[in-house]
Amino acid sequence: MIHMQTPDSLNVQCPKCGSKKLYKDGLRYISNGISVQRWQCRDCGYRFSEKPPKEKTNESLIKRTALHCINQIGAIGAKNLATAENIKTAGVSPQADAKGQIVTFSFWLLKQGYSQATITGRVKLLNRLLRLGANFSDEESIKEIIANQQWSVSRKVNAVDAYDSLLKMQGKTWTPPILYRRVRKLPFIPTESEIDQLIAATSARISTYLQLLKETGMRCGEASQLKWTDIDLENRSVRITPEKGSNPRILPLSTKLIDMLNALQKKTLTVFGVSSELMRRNYSKQRKAIAAKLKNPRIQQITFHTFRHWKATMEYYKTRDILHVQQVLGHKSLNKTMLYTQLIGFKNDDFTARIAHNEEEACQLIETGYEFVCDFNDNKLFRKRK
Repeated sequence: MIHMQTPDSLNVQCPKCGSKKLYKDGLRYISNGISVQRWQCRDCGYRFSEKPPKEKTNESLIKRTALHCINQIGAIGAKNLATAENIKTAGVSPQADAKGQIVTFSFWLLKQGYSQATITGRVKLLNRLLRLGANFSDEESIKEIIANQQWSVSRKVNAVDAYDSLLKMQGKTWTPPILYRRVRKLPFIPTESEIDQLIAATSARISTYLQLLKETGMRCGEASQLKWTDIDLENRSVRITPEKGSNPRILPLSTKLIDMLNALQKKTLTVFGVSSELMRRNYSKQRKAIAAKLKNPRIQQITFHTFRHWKATMEYYKTRDILHVQQVLGHKSLNKTMLYTQLIGFKNDDFTARIAHNEEEACQLIETGYEFVCDFNDNKLFRKRK
């Protein structure tokens, strides 16, 4: 949980941009047992720590610090791994040993190529099971605790998957529960006006990020790792490096989005300069404020992935070409893309027709959403669904 600290209450400023608008970002524990405050800049997202005090030597404090570090899985996991191994050899409690297993597990997932979001999710679930009294050496204990929780079926399936992966790392097997099955629900699709309200009301960086998701339908992970070299300003296109086994693709960008991208500072190799997790946290705060201001609770349901669902739905609505939608999304399997055919209810097939007598008129029609139909008497016919 990150807490904001007002500028008047501290004498610390961001070493990167000089801002005093900071969040408290937990404590950093040094190997000698000393803790220092970590900060996150509210303006640029940069994380930094206060300078540590003079060193102290206290063996009991070191052990307590090590136990705390093991619980803080995530970006500082590399330091925690050595700590966990030291505790296991020191003959500490089974719970501390289980925490060490979780640390090792997070590194195993990383080496197996899992995304940071997957690693974070599984580690959080295992820590949650541990706090509920689970015994990782007893599969029946795991089953009982999961069954007794008032969780959704999807969350229970995720917990089973997390424990299954932990056993896989250890070379063990178990008999998982057989009755948990994910229920496939149709995704929430907002209106375009609701999406545009979000884009207009968020900060410059987030609004550019959202506009990119809206126009391309790329995943948030693909957008966060986007490099400046992936953007072709001359041809107004973007080259997407896929994740989750998708296909690479090149998609067009609007002039509006190009202008928004050019307005961003180019201080980092990547376009947005922060992780998708930090971008998501900042977006969540701004989205909540916007939903309250507009008195529209539907806006709270708009996640980064919602933009991908919206793009796919609109592309299928305009073209009725499921193969085109598959290409835009980068799906390797058409079965995944077929979901979006269920989200469109075609009320009628009424179209507005227009004739273009020259190249300039044809360009104007295309820019306003008309699609080319055919040539007729040296003219070009266009149409747009009413």
